Amino acid sequence: MGLSEQLLRLDGKVALVTGGFGGIGAAVSRGLGAMGAKVAVTGNDAKLAAAFAGELEDQGYDSYATAFDVISVHDTERMVDQVANHFGRLDIFVNCVGLNREEKAGEVTEEQFDYVLDVNLKGAMFQAQAAARHMIGQGTGGKQVHIGSVRTLLALRGRGYAAYCASKGGLATMCKQLAAEWAPHKINVNVVAPTFVRTPLVADMLSDANFYNSLVARIPLGRIAEPDDVRNAVLFLVSPASDFITGQTIYLDGGITATQ
Repeated sequence: MGLSEQLLRLDGKVALVTGGFGGIGAAVSRGLGAMGAKVAVTGNDAKLAAAFAGELEDQGYDSYATAFDVISVHDTERMVDQVANHFGRLDIFVNCVGLNREEKAGEVTEEQFDYVLDVNLKGAMFQAQAAARHMIGQGTGGKQVHIGSVRTLLALRGRGYAAYCASKGGLATMCKQLAAEWAPHKINVNVVAPTFVRTPLVADMLSDANFYNSLVARIPLGRIAEPDDVRNAVLFLVSPASDFITGQTIYLDGGITATQ
């Protein structure tokens, strides 16, 4: 086996990708399969998860599908246990679950603010904890990656992003704490924080030429992110190549946070 394979291959590893059939999640799931991992995809829609797992199987990857309610701690734990029991172990956890409910400051409602934090922050905590319990029980460590956002560090003018920024900012700091607590168990916890990624979730915003042009003008590399850009960063962070990296947020942003 060559050095590149030693550093990047994931043969024999079991990966769980929550939100694993969405725009970013699908790219990550395919990438994990291509690197040799067995992949469980899950999210809030059992039919979509099953259909995408079928696509992975057709491509020759060992896959499994289930669904869960991210704001239910009990259901989250049930889902992670189900995946670990199906494959017999759990080595990699990638959290691609996230959403926004845009409300401008002064008009923010308690219901929507709580919902965004429940999904993006509380949901991340209890997904990570359920996965870590299996990784700790196995005694072999593991890798965890959460999808953050450039909004982890920067606000967005002209938009109602208070809840989203709060949840993503909290996610980065929470992952530092989890990384510190789980380091004795050889569990690495990191965050990939992209700028806007070309997915259906933000298609309407990106279709606004004025918004898109002003966005790209602020990015030194002159473009937004593609799902495969996120995939590549995640694959690095779950591979042996990143064994000494934990508690970090990688800004996948074309240089925007280096210049603002």
